[in-house]
Amino acid sequence: SGATAATADHRHKPLSTSPKRVKIKKHHSRKPHHQNSHRHRRKLWVLNPFRQEDEDEVLAKRTHNRRRWSHVFPLGEDEFKRYAGPNWKSLCQPAILPMTIDFHPSPQDLEDEYKFSVKQYSVTLPPMNETTYKSHTELLDDLLIQRMRQDFQIVPRNRIQQSARRDVRGNRLEVTLSMGHKIQNLSYNPSTDSVDVVQYYAKFAEGETPQTYRYLLWSALRQDYVPVHQKFTKYSVPYKWNELDMLISGDEVMTIVEGMRNPRISFVIIPDSFTNSKGEDDYAVKFQKLVEYLNKIQSKDGSKINIEIHRTGDADPQGRSKNKRFLVDMRKKRDDKYEWMELVHDSNCNTRRTFRMTIQWLVAVASKIDDQARLLRGRCSKYKLKLVSVPGYSSLRSCFMNPFAVPITTPVRNKTCVNAIEAALTNIFNFVYDGDHESDPNEIDCLDGFDFEINKYSIKKKMKKFVPARQYLHRTGTLFTRLLRDTKGSAIIIIYLNQRHIAKDEQLLQCARTVFVRVEQYIADTCKKAGC
Repeated sequence: SGATAATADHRHKPLSTSPKRVKIKKHHSRKPHHQNSHRHRRKLWVLNPFRQEDEDEVLAKRTHNRRRWSHVFPLGEDEFKRYAGPNWKSLCQPAILPMTIDFHPSPQDLEDEYKFSVKQYSVTLPPMNETTYKSHTELLDDLLIQRMRQDFQIVPRNRIQQSARRDVRGNRLEVTLSMGHKIQNLSYNPSTDSVDVVQYYAKFAEGETPQTYRYLLWSALRQDYVPVHQKFTKYSVPYKWNELDMLISGDEVMTIVEGMRNPRISFVIIPDSFTNSKGEDDYAVKFQKLVEYLNKIQSKDGSKINIEIHRTGDADPQGRSKNKRFLVDMRKKRDDKYEWMELVHDSNCNTRRTFRMTIQWLVAVASKIDDQARLLRGRCSKYKLKLVSVPGYSSLRSCFMNPFAVPITTPVRNKTCVNAIEAALTNIFNFVYDGDHESDPNEIDCLDGFDFEINKYSIKKKMKKFVPARQYLHRTGTLFTRLLRDTKGSAIIIIYLNQRHIAKDEQLLQCARTVFVRVEQYIADTCKKAGC
């Protein structure tokens, strides 16, 4: 057989009868059989994406971020083995984060102070006759839901070989959640009648430097591509879970605050355009009817809602004072599961300024929230008050939070020009004052030539300060304009769409474009005349 193999290969290699040569020829003769055997073995194993066992071998050495999205995988066993992660190019709709994940550090890693920092606290319910929860199981479920809303995934019990805390090993009211760099364990402790929360934070996720991503995005206002940027961090900053848990458990002192990442729906009431004092009086009467409605829907144990109405005539409108809020109990029967929302509103109403209201919630189903929003719209329509939906970030420190929104920034380095432009917004272009909103100019690129006092402080988080920026809303509800003034009176003018109100209404969008073009042209002409 060695001679036959040598003869068959004479076109490529010189014929040789040495022992070494014969050994190599024998190796070549076995190669086809080896390939067929390997191909045969691969045919026996077929990846089933719905069988956890089939993924174990493939995902064993994958990172947490890849494993949590392992269900969004490329077609074919070979491709999946090479890259066990999302095939983003093939996605035709958003992928859904699974409820569970098989990633969990070993107990030794969790207890290693060089790898994880540990924080723990307990959530205690008031006496059962004073609380809205029927059991700690119900409370535990709500605490679990809050974490899953913020991208935590449940670690199944069979994925945890042993518990890091032996005293709760056999507890059925226990759940472990993972976000890779964050691990949480929630369990009911019958000896103290409380829910114990243990949080593990990975040390490698601390002190991460944000990454800036710059890209071009189509602007519906400019009808062109506009450069924008967003800052991303791979690992989110620590979250104050203890405050949220205390609020959900019934702590009357706690309230929903900015930073809790809670869902919300924001509205503004745009006042009528008045020509005399009688118009202001009529508006005050209509608004008072709304106040009466708010008193009806608030929880029975809430104090009476009083909102002062200020008539300013032709004078400059007053700014907002501190917000007020009240709870709305959405249970139809006392025995129903406790669901509530919080309605935050301005403490006073000014006839020359918008009135803001925000529905925000933590423990409620979306359908009930939609019902409350629909009822609020219906009441305002009945009272002939113009209620407009607005994005939540329109009242926050940054109007650049939405990566798909395109605010247009225009620097104006002349105080006289800024004063003229601001006056024209209400006198010529039919805008209405929307209050002062704290803003951070450091998120804007065009800062050359500006002197914002807070610039040097914003670098340090502990001393971070913001600029009170005046904001205006067009009376059609389609367009916002925000002015950030520096110490010299110069300003950065930010104009952005109210996409929540416009939605897919082409007529409203065209209205916003028309107003934007006129305002932009006015800014250019004013600056040209002043030579700035």
